[in-house]
Amino acid sequence: MNRDQMLGLELKRNARIGGQGEASSRSQYRIRKVLSVSELAVVYAARNETDGSRCVVKEFCPGRFVYRSKDGSTLRRKAGTAADKYAVLWSAFQQEGALLEKLEHPGIVRCLDRFEQNGTAYIVMEYCEGVTLDKYIAANKAAITPRFFYETILPLIDTLDYLHRFGIIHRDLKPGNLMISSGGACRLLDFGSAAATGETQERRPILTTAGYSPLELYSEQSRQGPESDIYSLAAVLYFCCRGQAPTDVRKRLFEERQELAGAEMKRAWPFLSRAVERGLAVSADKRRVSLNRFKAAIRLEHRLSWLNRRGYKY
Repeated sequence: MNRDQMLGLELKRNARIGGQGEASSRSQYRIRKVLSVSELAVVYAARNETDGSRCVVKEFCPGRFVYRSKDGSTLRRKAGTAADKYAVLWSAFQQEGALLEKLEHPGIVRCLDRFEQNGTAYIVMEYCEGVTLDKYIAANKAAITPRFFYETILPLIDTLDYLHRFGIIHRDLKPGNLMISSGGACRLLDFGSAAATGETQERRPILTTAGYSPLELYSEQSRQGPESDIYSLAAVLYFCCRGQAPTDVRKRLFEERQELAGAEMKRAWPFLSRAVERGLAVSADKRRVSLNRFKAAIRLEHRLSWLNRRGYKY
């Protein structure tokens, strides 16, 4: 469901959610504008009416299955919507909020509050200044240097490492889910598809993205694990180096065709290109590359750049 199809479902500007009445201890939040929409949620820029701070509110809003009532606030389930399917989506949203409450890492947006109201659920998160990686690269192509990988992408890999050690796979790593601040810090967004390693995936919704999702995410029956995030990370690095997403995995399926970095990328990024090629293997079993391998490649690129600036040649 696209933005146009969601028109009429989003909360209006200055709508208030959260604490109600003088006895409520919960903060009240005032909606400012819509930031993004997806098949399962609407994300708003908002303000905490208690302390005046900015925040982001994510509202559970599976557009195909709900409508906004005449009061402009309450969401109601459409007649004929399968209760079990709706329950799966509801549970996934609640699990996202519960997961964010547990995670504490500088590379992950913090959950500030979550609650149920208006027949739906809300997750309140800290407001992050910046732009998504795809927009950042579009406006700063010359900024994609070894220093960028070292200062911005290396911490992202540390964030993924933290998640995997926590027993979590993100499953939706892509440029649109990476927020880059003006100082170059990278924050990982949107945990709506995240799942525990080894968790039964059959009842967990997955939103795939052409070019960035590995083959196993297109099947609920396939085994998924850290190697799934490895594929998406390799695709993000490919995008950073070449300015475009790699060929979608489904187009390479029958030939088991390897996604080659290309001669130009190999000349520009001799170490990183090798890790990227391995990470983009169609079969998860053939992705013989770890997060540590990506870290090492980035450090080598950074070191090589340092040597080249001083007259040494690789």
